[in-house]
Amino acid sequence: MKFAASLFSILLVINGVMLAFQYHVYSDQLSEDEFLHYNQDIDVVYQKGKLIVHHRLSSLPEESIKLIWPAKSIKKACSSDDKNNCNRLNKTLTGLQKGKTEEQTLSYVIPVSKKGLKSGQILRNIFLTLPKGTPVHTTVHITDETHTGGQWITGLPEIDSKKMVLVQYTMFSGNGPVTSLYWQKNKMKKVFTNDQMTLYGKNNISGDLSKSLKGLELEDFEHVAIIETNQKRHSAGRILFTSEINEKTLEQKVILSQIHQKYKFNTTPSWVPEVVASFLTERTLGTAKAQKMIGILKNYMNQDQLAEWKKGLEDMQGKEVTTTKLDNLLSDSLSLKTSFFNMNANNGKNIAPLLFEDNRPIYINGLQQNNVQVIFKDGRILYSIKPILKKLGYTSKVGPHGFYITSETRSFRFPMDEPFYVYNEHRYDIVSQPIEKYGNQYYIEEAWLVRLFFVNVEKSDKRIDIKTTKNES
Repeated sequence: MKFAASLFSILLVINGVMLAFQYHVYSDQLSEDEFLHYNQDIDVVYQKGKLIVHHRLSSLPEESIKLIWPAKSIKKACSSDDKNNCNRLNKTLTGLQKGKTEEQTLSYVIPVSKKGLKSGQILRNIFLTLPKGTPVHTTVHITDETHTGGQWITGLPEIDSKKMVLVQYTMFSGNGPVTSLYWQKNKMKKVFTNDQMTLYGKNNISGDLSKSLKGLELEDFEHVAIIETNQKRHSAGRILFTSEINEKTLEQKVILSQIHQKYKFNTTPSWVPEVVASFLTERTLGTAKAQKMIGILKNYMNQDQLAEWKKGLEDMQGKEVTTTKLDNLLSDSLSLKTSFFNMNANNGKNIAPLLFEDNRPIYINGLQQNNVQVIFKDGRILYSIKPILKKLGYTSKVGPHGFYITSETRSFRFPMDEPFYVYNEHRYDIVSQPIEKYGNQYYIEEAWLVRLFFVNVEKSDKRIDIKTTKNES
């Protein structure tokens, strides 16, 4: 019951935010004819080498609507079942024209291997969507004419399944959209099912876990399917995979599924939704990297900054989330410019620290530079070194023994992890490293920049000037 109460409170937070968001988006956007809710009924016929889809959209507004066909779809057309039921489809098949017909039935084909689907195969993003809308309710009918049997899963609740002489039929129906289909040859048992989730497992779950899950009574919760498998598979929309079924795993799977359904993480690293979910639910979720980043931010933020940060995350719902947008939000929340998320996106599994940047424009010998970054770290001021060196007539590269800098008359090597550097083949011992790496960028401390490369740094309230002081010798 502790798990049920914990998960219940988390999802109430998420769904409360989502309901408020949906209300505002619907009321604001619908008046501009840009956002709509509709229903859909999708009929899928699986034949050798293809899926034939008849897609009925209903409760449509009178305004013109763009269509996003599945990328792999072919033979896009008005449904042959009812020629009069897609009279709003334009000649280019790119959208529906303005009209009073509230239902439109379209058809398309999704090619698959002529050898048939592979067991455990996921067909992703195979259904038509509307760019400025979201389905309120979806029904999917799957008719398998190949006699391959097996089990279909969409993430929606399964309503009916029949094996007949010529075909196998399965029906799914529930709230929200569906994007993908999953098929496996050997059927798995439903070890738990209710309005919120269906668990497909190898063995029955414990009575305690079943009791905890039965205690969940959630509103506006989009059903998910969770499939136990030892093979590494990536989730697809409302179809989730897990190598084990336990309270902690299910809690995280369900929360992240909700976040993925409400936000668009198209190009971000996998830890980004984990960080977003952790702040929205006041949990620490995800990989070691995500958890360390969460700790860094929580340790720095005060209560007011944290509240502003969370409010900004809530406002991103329904929109695409990128590391740049998160950096902008974090900078606004802290009133200090930072590239924390972008630096970590370019740093693999390693953690880039929370660094703050100087907002003033940088000039080199009177010319403004757009790609020079100035950051603060442990009381030190550091400059992104590569663009500065290029303007000063040097070339730089990372080599097998450190960071190399050369010009016509001068050469440097900085081992990075040893207390010395080499200048024109002479070794010089040092106490502090002149050059450091954060994310995928190299930086040089201001004092070393002045000392080694014959420049002065002049600062005013409005700008930073880097000026050469003498010719090299």
